[in-house]
Amino acid sequence: MDHTTPGDRLPAEAVTLLEALLADDTPAFRALRAQIPHLRVTGGCGCPCASLDFRLDETAAVPAAPAAGCPAAEATVLDADGEPIGGVLVFVSEGQLSGLEVYTWADEPITRLPSPDRLQP
Repeated sequence: MDHTTPGDRLPAEAVTLLEALLADDTPAFRALRAQIPHLRVTGGCGCPCASLDFRLDETAAVPAAPAAGCPAAEATVLDADGEPIGGVLVFVSEGQLSGLEVYTWADEPITRLPSPDRLQP
């Protein structure tokens, strides 16, 4: 993934991934998807993984109803051969999208955000 710094808009890969993970047509997911254009990067993980933390510009979008449970969405990440190699989690805090965690089950971190075609719910 390209280097992002705090204050940046979400990279296109993160937008695409969040839209795919929040694709259900429920009121809560519709409200969360409406927040995506108004998110700004606040940081990431200390390791070289592709995880991102972000915040919502509340003047541009309203928080969703608080999600029951955490994470709000998750999926398994598959490699090019269709084998599971890790996962991705979407976090919500007080009705606001707050993070995208990408983790691996191997020794090497997943350093690029996976494309939606590499996800298994």
